[in-house]
Amino acid sequence: MADSKFQTYQAIGNREDLTDIIENISPLETFVTSNTKTVGAAATYHEWQTDALAAAAQNAAIEGADATATSATPTVRAGNYTQILQKTYMVTETQDVVNSAGRKSELNYQTQKNLKELAKDIEYALVVNTTAASGASGTARTLKGISGWIATNVTTGTGTGTEALTEDMYNDNLQLIWAQGGLAPFTTLCGAFQKRKFDGFTTNTRYAMADESKLTSAVNVYESSFGVCSVRLHHTMNTSLAGVVFTLGDMDLWCKANLRPTKRREIAKVGDADKYQIICEMTLESRQEKGSGKITGLTTS
Repeated sequence: MADSKFQTYQAIGNREDLTDIIENISPLETFVTSNTKTVGAAATYHEWQTDALAAAAQNAAIEGADATATSATPTVRAGNYTQILQKTYMVTETQDVVNSAGRKSELNYQTQKNLKELAKDIEYALVVNTTAASGASGTARTLKGISGWIATNVTTGTGTGTEALTEDMYNDNLQLIWAQGGLAPFTTLCGAFQKRKFDGFTTNTRYAMADESKLTSAVNVYESSFGVCSVRLHHTMNTSLAGVVFTLGDMDLWCKANLRPTKRREIAKVGDADKYQIICEMTLESRQEKGSGKITGLTTS
């Protein structure tokens, strides 16, 4: 006897089952961008000044002696080039009005997505960029980020890239920062592999208010002889600076300088689509790089 059941395989017109939720778990961490002040810039080469006190020395004057002035030490002039960062996207007018799952307007959805992607690119520039470039016709200007600015307090170990992070290496770097006048609280940024090395620090470990039902194996706050340090995972470092650890002192020593704040603008229409650009131009002030430090050449596996 023939099977006469009418199944979904033969049916025409069954509606699709598509939820109105769009999941996106891509990391969006912008610690440096979010925790630095913003000032204005007025040129593509943005400058500021730094200064330092003379080292302490024996200072004993003879009674009744004439006062003799010592030579004044001038300030140091520093600067960084602005970098233009942009995201451009285009949506047809048809796509923007059709009934789309998960968003009412494709144009608004793409705007929000591109804003988040631009924020990640800004964080990358502020953290990863090693050199500033003045640019030229056909060549983009680039800003120097934290990776390039920190030059005084650098701990390299053997420098072979095969050495694991140790507690001694970390404290050696903190000592360098402290000796230069760097102040706690410090913020240490690192990728996942280096964070696990921090979690393995065992010397003089103390657990406060431990829950007997909970196993704690993470070091998120490290109290050193040179001050309290928070240890934070950073996604950009995890992918681009996996063998590096940054320890930043007073975050006021780092500052974003905007020549052109982030804005969205519509680009001239040439067809049946809307084209938009989100753009900004900015740089990074390193007001005193001696207040921070870095450990380089670490193994990543």
